[in-house]
Amino acid sequence: AENYAIVGCVELTTPGNNLGWSDAAMFNVVKVIELTVNNGVCMLTGEQIGPQTGYLTDFKSFEEFENAFQKQIDYFMDIMMEIHAFVDVCHARVLPSAFLSSVISDCIEKGVDVTAGGAHYNFSGIQFIQAANLADSLAVLKQLVFDEKRFSAQQMLDMLRNNFEGYEQERQILINQVPKYGNDIEWVDAIATKWTDYFAEKLDTYTNVRGGRVQMGLYTVSAHVPMGLNVAATPEGRLAKSPLADGGVSAMYGRDKNGPTALINSVARLKHNNASNGSLLNMKFLPSMFDTAEGKSKFIALIRGLVKKKIAHVQINVMDAEELKAAQKEPDQHTNLIVRVAGYTAYFVELADDLQDEIIERTAHGGD
Repeated sequence: AENYAIVGCVELTTPGNNLGWSDAAMFNVVKVIELTVNNGVCMLTGEQIGPQTGYLTDFKSFEEFENAFQKQIDYFMDIMMEIHAFVDVCHARVLPSAFLSSVISDCIEKGVDVTAGGAHYNFSGIQFIQAANLADSLAVLKQLVFDEKRFSAQQMLDMLRNNFEGYEQERQILINQVPKYGNDIEWVDAIATKWTDYFAEKLDTYTNVRGGRVQMGLYTVSAHVPMGLNVAATPEGRLAKSPLADGGVSAMYGRDKNGPTALINSVARLKHNNASNGSLLNMKFLPSMFDTAEGKSKFIALIRGLVKKKIAHVQINVMDAEELKAAQKEPDQHTNLIVRVAGYTAYFVELADDLQDEIIERTAHGGD
C-alpha cells in the first residue's frame, strides 16, 4: 500500500518581527500525577522531588486530590520558569545571533540582539504534556477510587508502585471500564480542558527575560517517548517508562475506540486559543479508506469538520501497520517509507525502535 503524510507546521508565528522561542520548555504533567499520589516522591528513584502534599490514601475526596495536584503544578512551574530564564540569559551571552538579528524588525533600531530582546515581539513557548494521559488518569481516580470506591486508595497505590505486576486483571479494568479522552465523553474531556486552561492561565502570569509573554503549546514533537521513560505507572493503566500519548491533543494510542468523529469532538472541547504556541492532533487512516469515492468523500467531510470545530492543526498518516512492521524487520527494503511523527516528517526506518513501535500502535481509522 502507498503511504502518505499530510504535512503541516506546529508553531504559530509572525514573519520577520518575532522570536517565538518555541519549545523553550516542556512540562511533564503526567510526572506530576505520579508525585501527587505519592507525596512528592518519585516512584522510580525513591527521591523526594516534589512538595509533601500527601499520599493518595490521605485524600478524602477527588477535590482534595485536585488541590494537591494544583500545588504540585504550581511548585514545578515556578522552578521551570526560573530555569527557563537562566537559559535565556545564557543564550544571549554565549550564543548571540547577529545574522538573525539583521532580518528581525527592531533589532537594528534598538541595537539589541534578537536573543536579548531586540525583536518587536518576544515569546516563549512552553509545552503542556500530556492532556490525554492527564484526563484518563484523573478520570480513573475520580470514578473508581473516589466515586464508586471500587478500588481503595491503598490498592491503587500498590498497583502503581509495583508497575501492575500481579495486578493485570485490575489493570484491564482501569483501561477498559472507565471512559477515556478521545471518545466524545464530555466529563472526561472536561478534565483535560480544566487543567490545560489552568496551565495556560498561570503561564500568562509570567514574563520572559526578553520582556515577552509566555505561551502554552500542546504538542510533543517526539518527546512523549523519552518523557514516558521518566514516569512510573499511571492510574489509567499505562506501564512505567512506556510512551505517553503522541501529538499533543491526540488520544492515548489505542484508547480512542469510538471513531474519528468522536475523537474530533473530544479534541474540540479543548480551548485551542489558549495554545497560542500551537497544538497538534495526530490521526492515522488505513489506505483502504481511499479505495472508493465514498471513502474519499468521508475523508473530505472529516477535514471540513475539523475546520468547523476550530481545531488548529492536524497531521494525518495514511498507512498500514503491517507494512510498518515489515519495515522494522527488513529496513533495507523500505528506505523510502516516510511517516509524519509529530511536528516533522521522517524516514520510518531511521527512527528509534521505541518511536517506531509507538507509531504502529496509534489508532488506525478505516474506510468502512
